[in-house]
Amino acid sequence: MLVATHRNLEQLVSAGTFRRDLFHRIVVFPIELPPLRSRTEDIPPLVEHFAQQLCAQNGWKPIPFSADAVEALQHYEWPGNIRELRNVVERLMLLAGAEVDSDTVRMALPAGGAKAVGDGAGEAAKGTLAERVEAFEKSVVLSEIQNQHRNITRAAAALGLERSHLYKKCQQLGIDLRELPTAS
Repeated sequence: MLVATHRNLEQLVSAGTFRRDLFHRIVVFPIELPPLRSRTEDIPPLVEHFAQQLCAQNGWKPIPFSADAVEALQHYEWPGNIRELRNVVERLMLLAGAEVDSDTVRMALPAGGAKAVGDGAGEAAKGTLAERVEAFEKSVVLSEIQNQHRNITRAAAALGLERSHLYKKCQQLGIDLRELPTAS
């Protein structure tokens, strides 16, 4: 069994918010893996792997990624880690023509969802706290809806929301569910 979390389970056990018996059951051989934003050299082979996997699963013909597209992906912060990367690769393949280029990458990445790594001047780093929180919230909601293949019931459950509340949240954040890309 493999278990993954971004939370410190030892601290949660100490605080009494995570069951000690469950902790000892799942922590047999812990492996700490740094977030994807710290391992940008892993992005090119992961993009290739996900692209091949999606083509095989969906019967799509392969679509190449240009070098500048892969470089643009390496400059994104990836708050959703590997799952977000896989979803973005799928989105890129749905949006692209003959090749995925850097313009397609800029169009596919969440607007204001995270600042670009390296230049320090990303859009998410600007604005009021409320604007930054809203941008982050929109990114998380969009990512989960894509991760659940546009199944609103499953996305709401994964986010800990009622289905009707997720619809209201999307409306509040300006997310038009009809305009999201669908898998073909």
